[in-house]
Amino acid sequence: MRITEKNETTTDRGQEEIFERLFKENYTRLYYYALGFIPDPETCKDIVSESFRLLWERFDSIKQETVLSYMFTHVHNLCIDHMRHQEVKNSYAASYLKITSEMSSNDWNEEEEKMDRILKIIDTLPPQTRFVLEQCYLDKKKYKEVAEVMGLTESGVRKHIMKGLSAIRDDFSVKYKKKQ
Repeated sequence: MRITEKNETTTDRGQEEIFERLFKENYTRLYYYALGFIPDPETCKDIVSESFRLLWERFDSIKQETVLSYMFTHVHNLCIDHMRHQEVKNSYAASYLKITSEMSSNDWNEEEEKMDRILKIIDTLPPQTRFVLEQCYLDKKKYKEVAEVMGLTESGVRKHIMKGLSAIRDDFSVKYKKKQ
């Protein structure tokens, strides 16, 4: 509920009372309606609460006669959005599981060997270049953050990145050519 000022009109208080009554009378109904779509009680509570929050923001512009229809429609739409989002997440998870299950232990070992080689190459780089690569790729910091820490420009950070990646590429291309 909103914090009101002393000079508040009676219509504002009346709207708060109407909203509060609407909330008390319909929260449970809307919750069970959402539960019919989504079997997770906490998610349903979040959806209904979000719907009431939005109603409060738009309460002045919604006709009182249609407010309940509006609420049921909004909860319905939020449930559908949630289910679609879950479907996408499940699809990505299934794809990931499929890809990882297809990789044999040899593939995993090969990937680990490549990572070890890359880390050894990084260890041989000049200290500033090594620091930049570690911060950007291992610690996942942005160029701007690394630039501030090192007292460089973002362009300077990019140059160190290019230098480090070039060394890694050179090492891998030499090793690759030797194998053939």
